[in-house]
Amino acid sequence: MLGEVSVSKDLLNFEEVARRVCGEVGFTSDEMGLDNKTMQVIVNVHAQDANIAAAVHMQKDELDMGAGDQGLMFGYATDEWDKETLHPYSHVLANSICEEMAI
Repeated sequence: MLGEVSVSKDLLNFEEVARRVCGEVGFTSDEMGLDNKTMQVIVNVHAQDANIAAAVHMQKDELDMGAGDQGLMFGYATDEWDKETLHPYSHVLANSICEEMAI
């Protein structure tokens, strides 16, 4: 797990969550590609910068929104992918939608 969050490391065991979720999606042995019980979990989480938090939580109106908590997700399990880019198909579709919206 990697990211900035507004929850304390004392309140949430990030390693336990990562292991549980990996197990729930089927990564339960080396034969599956990853064993949630023995995998190495490196937690690199720190508090969200006060300037970002202020921009997100001190909105001028309902439509003036900031970024919020963000993080990186990897280990995405799917059997649908784009054969050209090898990215998950949902990721390819989401990028295409964003590209269209940016025009």
